[in-house]
Amino acid sequence: MRARFEFDLHTVATPEQVVELFTDFSAERPRRWPALSARRYQVFEVGEHTADVVEGQDFPRISARWHYDWSTPGMVRMHVVDSDYLAPGGFHELTIRPAEDGGSDLHGVWDNTAVHPSTRATLAMMRLMGRQFFVTYYTRVFDRLVEEND
Repeated sequence: MRARFEFDLHTVATPEQVVELFTDFSAERPRRWPALSARRYQVFEVGEHTADVVEGQDFPRISARWHYDWSTPGMVRMHVVDSDYLAPGGFHELTIRPAEDGGSDLHGVWDNTAVHPSTRATLAMMRLMGRQFFVTYYTRVFDRLVEEND
């Protein structure tokens, strides 16, 4: 089963803050991203514009090895390298643009295919609710980042 959707959102965080949050692969990452499981989080390599990490959630239980690339200004792209749950090549991509109010406008694309039977139900839910989930979750995470820095 494959799920693909796009979404748009606005945040008060600047484009630099959004990219910094997405590319912070320190031990603080699970705290900064509340849905990320600290138990599943593992960093393999971080370069100047790339990283290879395992990330996942405890519920629903999904994890994958992701390759992150932020070499294109204003874009963060991550694709599945290996997973028992998601097919390699699946991806999540964000384009971040400055907004007139000093914040950011984001456009996201999420495209993944389930390879594990338990993940099929999760992807079916993502087809229905994924767009709203990412808009709500990302807005909350990015806006909280600004509050913490004020």
